[in-house]
Amino acid sequence: MCCGQKRSELRNSQMRTAVTSVPQHISNSTAPPAYTHTRSIEPQVATTSPTQRDSISVRYLEKSPIRVRGLISGVSYEFSGSQPVQQVDLRDASALLNTRFFRRA
Repeated sequence: MCCGQKRSELRNSQMRTAVTSVPQHISNSTAPPAYTHTRSIEPQVATTSPTQRDSISVRYLEKSPIRVRGLISGVSYEFSGSQPVQQVDLRDASALLNTRFFRRA
């Protein structure tokens, strides 16, 4: 085992032990747990488009439709042959412009 597999296995076995060792009077309770925590792994997607001040126009050089997600902002940008120019957040633009598919408009 390598690359954190032992650590992961230990963590999983500790979690199984903790779950199986819950006292009977607690496990049959219908009351909600005192504390629950959920963690989203997916990046948050902004619902607003970038403003003129913090964005630039980027031109897609291909014809087929494409959807790309900004590496920094997490915003999804949709380009196609019929809509090749879109406003892109400045923080995301450099990654797109470093490919052969996009140029500054």
